[in-house]
Amino acid sequence: MKLTADKKLDLSEVLEDLESYRPRRKGWTWRKGIENQEIGAFVYKDTSENLSHCVPLTSAHAFGDIDPQCDMVITTEIASGNFEDDLRRMRMAAWHGADHIMVIRTTGQSHIDGLIEGTPEGIGGIPITRKQVRATRKALDAIEDEVGRPINFHSYVSGVAGPEVAVLFAEEGMNGAHQDPQYNVLYRGVNMHRSFVDAAEAKTLMADAAILQLDGAHNANATAKEAWKVTPELFVQHAINTAYSRAVGMPAELIALSTVPPTAPPAPKLRLDLPYAVALRELFEGYKFRAQQNTRYIEADTHEASVTHVLDTLISRLTSADIQSTITPDEGRNIPWHYNNVAGVNTARQTLMGIDGITQLLELKQDGVLREQARELKERAVLFLEEILEGGGYYAAVAAGQFVDQGYYPERKGDGIVRDPEAGDGAGSVIPRAADYGAPVCGHFGASLYHRRDGKPCAEYGGCTLCDPTKIQYIDELDAEDNVDMRLKQTLADERQGLLRPEVEKHGDGIVCVTLFVPESPQVAEAAALEMARRMGLKDPEVISRRLMHPSEGSVFEIKGVLDVAIRVADLKLPAREAPLPESEIEAWVRGRDIHLVAATVGEDEHSVGLHEILDIKHGGIEKYGFHCHVLGTSVPVERVIDAAQEENARAVLISTIVSHGNVHAQHMRRLHQIARQRKLRQRLVLIAGGTQVTHELARRCGLDGGFGRGTTGQDVASFLVHKLRDQRID
Repeated sequence: MKLTADKKLDLSEVLEDLESYRPRRKGWTWRKGIENQEIGAFVYKDTSENLSHCVPLTSAHAFGDIDPQCDMVITTEIASGNFEDDLRRMRMAAWHGADHIMVIRTTGQSHIDGLIEGTPEGIGGIPITRKQVRATRKALDAIEDEVGRPINFHSYVSGVAGPEVAVLFAEEGMNGAHQDPQYNVLYRGVNMHRSFVDAAEAKTLMADAAILQLDGAHNANATAKEAWKVTPELFVQHAINTAYSRAVGMPAELIALSTVPPTAPPAPKLRLDLPYAVALRELFEGYKFRAQQNTRYIEADTHEASVTHVLDTLISRLTSADIQSTITPDEGRNIPWHYNNVAGVNTARQTLMGIDGITQLLELKQDGVLREQARELKERAVLFLEEILEGGGYYAAVAAGQFVDQGYYPERKGDGIVRDPEAGDGAGSVIPRAADYGAPVCGHFGASLYHRRDGKPCAEYGGCTLCDPTKIQYIDELDAEDNVDMRLKQTLADERQGLLRPEVEKHGDGIVCVTLFVPESPQVAEAAALEMARRMGLKDPEVISRRLMHPSEGSVFEIKGVLDVAIRVADLKLPAREAPLPESEIEAWVRGRDIHLVAATVGEDEHSVGLHEILDIKHGGIEKYGFHCHVLGTSVPVERVIDAAQEENARAVLISTIVSHGNVHAQHMRRLHQIARQRKLRQRLVLIAGGTQVTHELARRCGLDGGFGRGTTGQDVASFLVHKLRDQRID
């Protein structure tokens, strides 16, 4: 299976012959850091190997379209609800630099006591089935080849089917997974005995398959009322899971702590979060760290979430992180949208590239407040652990409600999560193994009839599924109505008819988002915004974000709704795009012809940067081809531009018009055309306008020869000039 940039991911090809697919690699892959790497005009300190195919950051065009990749693994979390839609999201995310793809499964799956086959789609995630895992890994193999970098696939080994899921993941090439028995107990209501017994088996399987383990301690921050006060508890949860993982045989290099800074602005974030991050890394030196934004503070405003994400990423760099997780900034309001997945990835990589080398410029103070706070946090964590031991152990501590409190240890506020050690899902289901128990797979914890001799213990019965994948029983989907083939019917029908629909969650779902400012009090403004959306033709409009500007002056609303429109591609009239002439051809024609042109920023406009990038030779502008450019500066009256054109015997006029209040940019363009006509110069002069609000069509409507907007280069303008002047047959 091979992908090319000009073709969509073929889901039919992914699903074809899936029963015969085998993962081509197993185990976690880290990025290969490169010190002092030269990329474009810069030398980077904290980067890894470049991608072979990518989408650079927006501003990269100013730096030669470079796309440096940081040394941290970058995560994106995906949860469309349909695995076939997730595959497309993964491809987009990989092109933007993600190499750790986490698929969020359904909450309810924690309570299912076995593997699922033929499961319908989930709510807020997808079910873990062999088909879903296998199809995803197969697609990621092709995506890896396309972008030129290994991609780690990740999900959850939790719930009462943890060991079974761990076997599935080991068989199917899963690279990373969450595994934390406390997560089951505290956040999923699974029986304590069952959770820890299952965890021993699951962790052993993960270690054998080199699956990187992330714990679930970050959930304490995501649920605590005052998260900045429960940081000692986070250390305790990390310590319990890490010690348990080591006890069952998991090596340190496969253990990663899932860390979450406890606050967000307007709290004094760095003053609170930095000592916590320092203390955590000192307490757990030698283990890996996965840094994630705290979802507790993500509500509906994507801008606010992104700003906090930047600060979290700064903490990651200042205190080290091996994996930088990216939270989809709309996670607090709906199923994450694919372009917001990419926005989260871009927030992290833009921040990391912007602060490249910062640890060589700055260092954290090793005395004063930072050191005092970090030491205090560690002391409180140790005291918490001692209290657990004195009180009868972990089970007794949970039964007493000592976890997920709002108190700063040893404070207790009586609102901790309480679990009965003898209750919960799977209670009473742990039974002693018989003396002649034979483990079904060789990655196994505890006693087994089969023993490791020179090779794998499963050799005694001809090999297990971990060693002989031909023994894996592949079961396709069983639901006749809710399966991937049925879900793809509409998608494939649209493709055959050449139809396009907008989407954000699932293929062609029709969901769009509009932004409205309504100048009224909040209640009135919201009702008006919804009615405006209905009159735009949106079905089922819903406010997903509201930002108050002033109690009486107005509010900004983001409204999502369904735009029930399908566009036939064949009916679209695509504007003809002519490639610019080669630079050598432009220069060969211009040199020796003594072509003068006049340029200025017109009206009351002081902007000049864009104009100079088009003109100046030092910016690669059109001067380098041999044009003689007479630049009049900024805030130049249109009449003065034409005066100068006459004085210099110019053949072209270039005006820049950035300010567009009152449509003044269009007025300047029309005025330029009118004055040139009045002075009988219109046939001689090539008139061009440029600016952020200028388009070729607008400029033509105003009487000019052409217009150029964002992304224009000197080569584009020079090529256009040569074409026009050739048409005038100048010598």
